[in-house]
Amino acid sequence: MPGPAYEIVQQFGNVEDDQRYTRLVDLFADGAVYYDPFFGAQRGKAAIRTFMEHMEEVVPGSGATFASWHTEADTNCGWAKWDMVAPNADGEPVAVPGQSLYRLRHGKVTFVADYLDADAYRALRGADAKVPDHASSIGLSAADTNRGGSGADLMRQFWQIQTTQRYTELAALFTDDAVFTDQVNGEMHGIDEITAFLAHMEQKIPSAGARFELVDTAGDSTVGWSQWWYRFEHGAVPGWTLHTFDGGKISADHDFFDVSLARTLASRASAGSH
Repeated sequence: MPGPAYEIVQQFGNVEDDQRYTRLVDLFADGAVYYDPFFGAQRGKAAIRTFMEHMEEVVPGSGATFASWHTEADTNCGWAKWDMVAPNADGEPVAVPGQSLYRLRHGKVTFVADYLDADAYRALRGADAKVPDHASSIGLSAADTNRGGSGADLMRQFWQIQTTQRYTELAALFTDDAVFTDQVNGEMHGIDEITAFLAHMEQKIPSAGARFELVDTAGDSTVGWSQWWYRFEHGAVPGWTLHTFDGGKISADHDFFDVSLARTLASRASAGSH
């Protein structure tokens, strides 16, 4: 059952009906941070208001709309998945998947970070289009001491195991009917498929000379998210994960990152090992 933050977070989706984004300003705490992958961090309500006023011109002017909005939220955090739909150079509508992370305190939003699929955006706007900056969002709210409830503890346990690269041990943290989404390998349904995928990761990640590094996490009893780095010898890829929890275990894990950048860095690592 959605927590008290659900109605607050859902308003970010509801506002897309008329794209009057300034209606969102009063949802924010005075010192809130809103991160946009093209315009960067907006700090404080005054800056957020100015940004929302600008969005009321930019978004309708680009012909973009937002659809398939799905919200998960509890008390101190939440997330959303959505599609940005915009016309390409031929006037055909193209959907670009996106996600948003939310942190709240005392019923006010203190942090938002928006992301969108970099590959899909390049396919929409062309190879010369501005590249979304996901890296600068990582850790923007890490100093926030409002860490949430039991979900935050579960996520810390998840990352303690992941840091050891014994990925198969993570299977014990999932419900029997959990869903695990990976941008490259698709969806895994149920504990058997998830365990097989984790065993694959246990072989693949160390052999690529890669590792994951947790930067920030937020979690309540039913919902959580994390920001992290996927590090290679020659660089790092920003990533973020959307979680839901059920009965003290993970019922959904949706991982997102810049797939093209990860492949480039993996290729460099492979070339360097020969």
